[in-house]
Amino acid sequence: MAEINALSKQGQILNAGDELAGFLKVFAGETIAAFSRASKAMDKHIVKTISSGKSASFPVFGRTKAHYLKPGESLDDKREAMEHNEKIIAIDGLLTADALISDLYDEMAHFDSRQEYARQMAEALAISADSAIIAEIAKLAKETKENATGLGAGTIIAKTVSKGQKGITAEYGLAIIKALLELKAKFSTNYVPLEDRIAYMKPEAVAAVIASKDAINRDYGAVASIVDGQLDKLCGFMVVEVPHLTAGGANKDGMIGTNASGHDFPPDLKDNVAFVACHRTAVGTLKLKDLSFETARRAEYQADQLIVKYAMGHGGLRPEAAAVCTITEV
Repeated sequence: MAEINALSKQGQILNAGDELAGFLKVFAGETIAAFSRASKAMDKHIVKTISSGKSASFPVFGRTKAHYLKPGESLDDKREAMEHNEKIIAIDGLLTADALISDLYDEMAHFDSRQEYARQMAEALAISADSAIIAEIAKLAKETKENATGLGAGTIIAKTVSKGQKGITAEYGLAIIKALLELKAKFSTNYVPLEDRIAYMKPEAVAAVIASKDAINRDYGAVASIVDGQLDKLCGFMVVEVPHLTAGGANKDGMIGTNASGHDFPPDLKDNVAFVACHRTAVGTLKLKDLSFETARRAEYQADQLIVKYAMGHGGLRPEAAAVCTITEV
């Protein structure tokens, strides 16, 4: 049968192009937004709030020794002065994220966007804080200078795997477990408390540990399950999976004071890091202005501006309680 000519196509614009272009696009009742990003580190370290000022000082006390005192001897002849030091954390500046929403486009939209914009901006700031904190832990791990004599310096644990085994493999997972056991002993040697030890791991590292089977072996305590793929604790460390492990803090342009160099993750560790570990007291955050939300009318643009902001600073405190594990192929 021959094709009918001059068929009226209601959806076609000026009888040319897409035959469905003019048909109504029905709103499905849902919007597709980016997945939520939860903070990983903000509740796992020291946070101090100040009402004014540019920085805060954290005093450091060294150790002393015990001495036997013979009859007739003076304590003045035995006493050794304890070392003291301080660690200072400065405010980085005002970190912000904003969106400008046109009145015209807002009226045209058949869905709400403001709430999602605000959520995404707040999450961006939270991830920036996370990344800055973890970068400071990594910097501490490279620190060879002790806060005071005898307290201990940072720790870098270097492991190797066979060619082609760097990734989600059993060999890579076993290397991580060995590194954590080595670090457990190192931290204990530095008198780092057993409680509140944390290992921030790449998702691939967590998967590799599970792939090694040791973490899901009942003879080993079965701290993980292949069913849900969760790994909560290993070798005395709380395991926290962090996709943005090596991202570093926000762009340092606009930072002020002593932190103007930024919170970049050490570039020499970035490619091979498997996890970054610490005690809760290893790093600190100083808050001057907590996370807040603000709206402003921009009449000249006939638009509303949404602003999320905070003023914080991040810095290392205890190098003896910070470590990085790197794994390379040989």
